[in-house]
Amino acid sequence: MVFCLGESLLDIIISSPDDVVVRPGGAMLNAAISIGRCNIKVTLISELGDDDSADMILTYLQKNNVEASFIKCYKNSKTSLALAFLDENKKPKYSFIKNYPEQRAIAENIHLTKSDILLFGSLYSLDSQIRKTIMALLDKAKSANTTIIYDPNIRHSHHLEDSKLNEAVYENIGIADIIKGSDEDFTNIFGTSDINKQIKNIRLINTNAFIIITMGENGVLADYLGNRINLPALKTDVLSTIGAGDAFNAGLISGISTLNKLEDQYHIKILQKGLEFSSLVCASLDNYIDINN
Repeated sequence: MVFCLGESLLDIIISSPDDVVVRPGGAMLNAAISIGRCNIKVTLISELGDDDSADMILTYLQKNNVEASFIKCYKNSKTSLALAFLDENKKPKYSFIKNYPEQRAIAENIHLTKSDILLFGSLYSLDSQIRKTIMALLDKAKSANTTIIYDPNIRHSHHLEDSKLNEAVYENIGIADIIKGSDEDFTNIFGTSDINKQIKNIRLINTNAFIIITMGENGVLADYLGNRINLPALKTDVLSTIGAGDAFNAGLISGISTLNKLEDQYHIKILQKGLEFSSLVCASLDNYIDINN
């Protein structure tokens, strides 16, 4: 089973006033839908309100094979929204409308095993209201030898101006088996755009993790036990970059779930799966791979 822990909201994607697309969104929700479309067992751990937006999201998850029993729906609450304005390079600029109640509680009665995968990250994983519960779940996953994948998804350096948030990112890096982020993420975390320095800084926190750094049109660089893998991006006519990193995570998990770790070039093949999924999402206005892929 794959467990995706993160925020759920409704994405309103705006190219112009006459070109608006609405999709269920949130980094881990996006990944979960792509994983569900691969017919891999997946469940989403998240929070919603009890409004029409929540109903739409829950129905969409069900249609896409995503189990939702660990989603907390708050009574008399609205679901969060994200306005995503696409620029000329098809990159989004976000405006969020968060609608969480004062008292929050994410699921705790989750059984994890060695054969499971737990994907988590983004600012959601740093949220002080639920941080204690998230850490308890991560500790449980570590004890069960569950494969933990962390995607920091830190799009702006000012997100880490609070030292406690910075410490939380370092904690997340330290506990993960696979650390996947964009070069932009790690520039914001470590204050340097030098990828060699980024990897060195990650290694000071976590000596053994499989490190994956996506670089947009420049492809992906990975570091595992001192071995470097550098793969080019796939040529794509980009319509939107929303969900590209989330799709990469889904492709990575698809590869991990279907390939034998002892297979020749295993690490290259799972990275190629990530690039493939990311390319598919960039070529559409959806946040997830096409259902026919």
